[in-house]
Amino acid sequence: MTTPKEQIDLLLGAILQDSTKEDEDVLLHLLTGLREKQQGIHRRYINAALHMVGKFEPEVSEVRIPITPVIHNTIKVPHGGIIATIADAAMGGLASRSVPEGFNVVTTNMNVTYIATTTNKELIARGRFVHKGRQTLVMECDIEDETGRKLAIAPGSFFVIQRR
Repeated sequence: MTTPKEQIDLLLGAILQDSTKEDEDVLLHLLTGLREKQQGIHRRYINAALHMVGKFEPEVSEVRIPITPVIHNTIKVPHGGIIATIADAAMGGLASRSVPEGFNVVTTNMNVTYIATTTNKELIARGRFVHKGRQTLVMECDIEDETGRKLAIAPGSFFVIQRR
C-alpha cells in the first residue's frame, strides 16, 4: 500500500513527463495557491486555487481573480460557474462582515445574468447592499474585467445564522 505522499510523487512525475507548457502553468498556479494556503495567505482552498483576493469596506466589496486556463471553459473564456463563485464571494464576504459577533450568513438565493465574456487578464466582482434586515440581507454584484467591460450582474440574498 502506498502513502498519499508516494502517490503524489508518482502522479507528479507522470504529469511532468507528459506535460505541455499549459499543463505546467496550471500546475504551478495550483501548487502556488496551495503553498499560499499553507502559509496563511488564503483561508480556504477555493480562494487559494483561484488566487482570489478581496477588499471589504462597510458597504462595498471587491473580489479579484486572474483569468488563467484554470478557470477556462471549453471555448477558453472564464467559466460561468467561476463568475458565479466570485459574485457569491464578493456578496457573501461583505454580508458576513456586516452581521453581529457570533453570527454568519449563508446564501439563500443568487441569480446570474451573463452579459459578455472576456479574454483579458482579471475578473473583478463588486458587491453592495440593497437591503439590510435582521435576518435577511439582499445584495447586488457587478462582475467586470480589468478594462471595465461588464460581464455579468448577480443579485443575491443571504440568511443570517448563528455560528456553530
